[in-house]
Amino acid sequence: MTLKWFVKKFNGLTTTQLHDIYQLRAKTFVAEQARHYQDPDDTDFDARHIFAYDDDKLVAYARIYEHDGLVTFGRITTDSRYRGTGLGKQLMNHVMAILKVHYATATIEIDAQTQVQKFYEKFGLTTQGEPFTDLGAEVIKMQAPARALVLV
Repeated sequence: MTLKWFVKKFNGLTTTQLHDIYQLRAKTFVAEQARHYQDPDDTDFDARHIFAYDDDKLVAYARIYEHDGLVTFGRITTDSRYRGTGLGKQLMNHVMAILKVHYATATIEIDAQTQVQKFYEKFGLTTQGEPFTDLGAEVIKMQAPARALVLV
């Protein structure tokens, strides 16, 4: 696996990259998880997009954005054929590094699917409150100051 990583704002994405991002997100969240929500959405315009290609195939994706005075990240996905290879951890380390550099004084808050709660805890996020249903998935709020995030 030879990965090439990118961090781009929306207007820096090529049309091919944007197409690949939307395809991977649809494959993961619509086809595999049967979640029903508007994607793409307007958040893409203001987000930092973090993604990796293995040769010419998009294999990992995440986005970081500000929302209601907090910084959040989401749409975390890896291609199903690459799961279990450590690619998800690599992706999250890229996300954590960007958060620590560009949002060093911010509070980071996400709505994490409960099945990956333990995964996010490894990076320094802690749960807030009880699980709830959002867009057909059980999620829980997780939060941490950016300075408390860790790379693993």
